[in-house]
Amino acid sequence: MSRRRSRRRDRERELLIRKRLITFTALAALLVFFFLFFQLRVVRVKGNLHEKPEEVTALLLTRPSAGNTLLTALMNMNRTITTPGFIESVRCEILARDALRVYVTERKFVGCTEYKGKWWYFDSSGKVMAEAASPVEGELTPPVEGLSISAEPTLTFVLPTSNTRSFAMLGMLRNRIEVNNALRPDKVIFEGSAMTLVYGDVNVLMGTGEKLELRLRQLNALLPELTSGYSGTLHMETYDGSQGGIVFDKS
Repeated sequence: MSRRRSRRRDRERELLIRKRLITFTALAALLVFFFLFFQLRVVRVKGNLHEKPEEVTALLLTRPSAGNTLLTALMNMNRTITTPGFIESVRCEILARDALRVYVTERKFVGCTEYKGKWWYFDSSGKVMAEAASPVEGELTPPVEGLSISAEPTLTFVLPTSNTRSFAMLGMLRNRIEVNNALRPDKVIFEGSAMTLVYGDVNVLMGTGEKLELRLRQLNALLPELTSGYSGTLHMETYDGSQGGIVFDKS
């Protein structure tokens, strides 16, 4: 009787081992199929102005997705980038079993300024979050001069300048540029807290920030005429909407 029980237990144990082996083999085969069939080969990038497509792809693959299309898409479905750089967030879309499209949202910088051969990009709070060898053509962020930087900027820290009022002024300018791209100046110059916008051969004196929103809206209406062959200085530093006209000194 005991021998029968022993043989039965052996058979049950053997069946259990076989079942587990079959299950393990099936899971292993499924995993191999999953990683081979959905192997990521093509990444198409949209919305990137500063970072190259291969740099965006490298950013996606820093996570442990093993180059798998589904895992990479899942891990970057709506991913916020916290590390310094131009990219604020990425969103992935599956195009095929081996292809993804990545939509890049870049950070909203209000200005970039040069220091010892590098260009440092900062936001409306003055925090420096990116650096580059030179400004990129077509970007909304204007180059800024006259900030009197006291030390070399450091990523994730506030730009070392005493003119912190300029950050809010540049933020207002950036907001208006987003509404109307034509407002983007070739560069911005600060003398103390007074801001000057440069459009070709035209300098626009904007003052120290009071009524800046009003002045920018008025400037938007004047720009098409100003930038069609004129050179000189437009005085808006005291404009508050009550004046009958705005003084323009031709060069």
